[in-house]
Formats: sequence, C-alpha cells, structure tokens
Amino acid sequence: MVLKNSLYVTFFFFLFISCEEAIDIDLPTSETRLVIDAIIGFNDNNGDPIINGEVKLTLTGPFFQDETFPAENATATIIDEQSGQSFSLVENAPGVFSAGFPSFELDRDYTLLVNYNDEVYTATQQLQKSPVIDMIEQGDGFLFDEEEETEILISFTDIPNEINHYLFSFGFDNFLVVDDEFFQDGQLTFSYFYEEVEPGDIVAITLLGIDSNFATYANLALAQSGEDGGGPFATPPATLRGNIINETNSSNLPFGYFALSEFDTKLLMIQ
Repeated sequence: MVLKNSLYVTFFFFLFISCEEAIDIDLPTSETRLVIDAIIGFNDNNGDPIINGEVKLTLTGPFFQDETFPAENATATIIDEQSGQSFSLVENAPGVFSAGFPSFELDRDYTLLVNYNDEVYTATQQLQKSPVIDMIEQGDGFLFDEEEETEILISFTDIPNEINHYLFSFGFDNFLVVDDEFFQDGQLTFSYFYEEVEPGDIVAITLLGIDSNFATYANLALAQSGEDGGGPFATPPATLRGNIINETNSSNLPFGYFALSEFDTKLLMIQ
C-alpha cells in the first residue's frame, strides 16, 4: 500500500508592546525548577555508532524572562539496567553533557540519572526503532507563493506489525509528529515546504522513532512553544510535564523529557 498525503506546517509568532509612560507592575514569581532536555538519537551506522543529542540542564527563570541559565555542578549518568553498567557522561559546557554515551541496544532499559543540588532525578526509557528515509527529492509544488516556497517530497516505509510514532526534524527548529494510523505497514509520501532557501543550500531531514508518550509530549511542546526560537524541546513550556521524576523530593518536579530514538538523516541540495 502506498499512501500519499501532504502535511503542511506553518509556525508564526508576533508580539508588539507599546506604552506612553513607565508603569510599575508586580509580576508573579515562580520557584526555580530544573529543566532536563535529554533527547538522544542513535544510529548503529554499521557498527560505528553515531550519537546525535545531549543532556542539557538549565534552570527556569522569573516570569516573562526568556533567558535561561545552565544548571552547574551537576552530574549525569546513563545506567544499562540489564547489565547494571553505569556510563558517566562528560560535561562539555556548563550544564551540557554530550559525550560518554553507551552504544544503545533495542529491548533494553536505560535510566538517565541526574544529580543536582543533592537531589536525584531519573527517567527510564528504551531505544525506539526507526525506519530509514526511502527518498527525498525536490518538487515543483507550492502552498501560497511559488517564488518563496520550495517543495521537498519525503518517503518512508512504516515499521510493520506494530503501532508506530515518528518525529521529523526539518532543520531551522521545525518539527512534525506523525503516527501510522492511516498508512500502517505501508509507505507514506508527503510534502514539506521550505521558505527562503536558495539554490546550493543543503537541507537535512531527520526521522526519529518515538513512543506514544513522547509523541504526546512533542505535540504539546510544538503547540505551546509556537516554534518561536530555540526549538520546542530546548526550553519546554513551564506547564508541560515530561517523564522525569525527582527521587529525592517529589514536590520539586523537573521539566523536560528523556527519549532514546533510532534516527536516519538524509541531505538534499536545493536546485
């Protein structure tokens, strides 16, 4: 079965504030919380594994403050629950751990353990399978403006005999969540439209396998963030709970998500 569909993603953000004189307003404050952004992509690469992702620890700021701050003096560890082996991650920048990951395997539980301010945060996940991208090619269609839009056609084949969820990254902090309800065990071909790309530009399209819980989280993050810079997973909205718990103090809940995903990436030069 081959199902062709067109999925269109448009994100926009507009903000304008003006006033004639200074007004003092008592803004609400909120307790500082830890944000754990840990979305890890894994590709076996024929026995030479590629890890794409990091564990990023930041702190929430005051109300209406966009700036985030790294959570310093923390540690991050991945534990293989089957073997009991621990892998201490390497902090490459304040609050950012991007080295020291194990070679992940399917059907094994992996626990992320973060220690910050004498409190322990954990989440356990399995590596989610992903198919490869069958094809990407440039089309000649457009949505609204033929001069400004570039169509890219993308095809992939669903993993058979199970319910699946996928996350596409199109670069430029644009993402799309797809489930296989209407093309189960078949192939899906759809269009994505880039704006303001030029001939010679290279676009990277990445497909990740995700579970149903992360699919729900990602959809909510996309809806709440409005894709207004930095990506929806870099600074999760304060109302969005992830899958990470505080083992030491259950009332001090963190934000963010821990996900392990196989991934495939294809590159295309714009003509």
